[in-house]
Amino acid sequence: MKLGLVLSGGGARGLAHVGVLKAFEEFGIKPDIITGASMGGIIGALYSFGYSADDLINLLEKLNIYEVLESKGMLFLERKNNKVLNSVLKEAALIPLFTRQGLDSGRKIRTVFRDLTEGKDFSSLKIPFGCVTVDLITEKLVPLTQGKLYEAMYATGAIPPYLEPLSINGMLLADGGILNNAPVDLAREMGANVVIVIDVNFLQTFKIKENFKNAFDVILRVLDITLDTLYIDDLAKADYIIHVPLNNDIFDFESKNEIVEKGYQIAKENIISKNLTKLL
Repeated sequence: MKLGLVLSGGGARGLAHVGVLKAFEEFGIKPDIITGASMGGIIGALYSFGYSADDLINLLEKLNIYEVLESKGMLFLERKNNKVLNSVLKEAALIPLFTRQGLDSGRKIRTVFRDLTEGKDFSSLKIPFGCVTVDLITEKLVPLTQGKLYEAMYATGAIPPYLEPLSINGMLLADGGILNNAPVDLAREMGANVVIVIDVNFLQTFKIKENFKNAFDVILRVLDITLDTLYIDDLAKADYIIHVPLNNDIFDFESKNEIVEKGYQIAKENIISKNLTKLL
């Protein structure tokens, strides 16, 4: 039997995967195959490369998200009390939308990923790993299981319109969660007989009119509706689901410690209640 672990996307919520992996290690649960989308793909890649859960926790402790982003305006908009300053920040933050393919080119992020993985290929991984991305040109889901690991990490997490898609081999690759936020099929194609999905997303959320302050809120809500529909289908293909209930925004990296701890505690509860150690 081969155990496949699928790490869902979810922005900052995906940091809960680190806590889940820590709980798995403590109970001796070792995935034979890991797949992921977006943040799940990034965490999965690093774990497959050889970083332990504690290593990842230490990396997060040192991480300053503002140091790896070129466009910081969008992260500060709701935190400034001065309306004039808010207006200026908002206009400045939106300029890249009309001059390039994303608010942030992603160059700094790719450099960080390259350094963390020593610029190595998928062939160097200790655990077979795959992630998903979407080619904006062909509208097709593109699974990545070979090539430079850091490029795959960036592509699977390049969420529009924040990060520019990765231009490679005639494709424009963007966040895999657009079409497949929990790549169960990929895990099975790679040989997994039993699949566990770590779900860090709330589905079918309700909003009030006041939540829709601007066009970005509307665009993101439309995206939510589409993603939720596809995501429900993905989850239905899993043998087991560990749901980590989080309300955090996708950019709430300041709550990283709380998010990791939530993943750890929920995973421990599920391992015991669902007797997941029988999968060893």
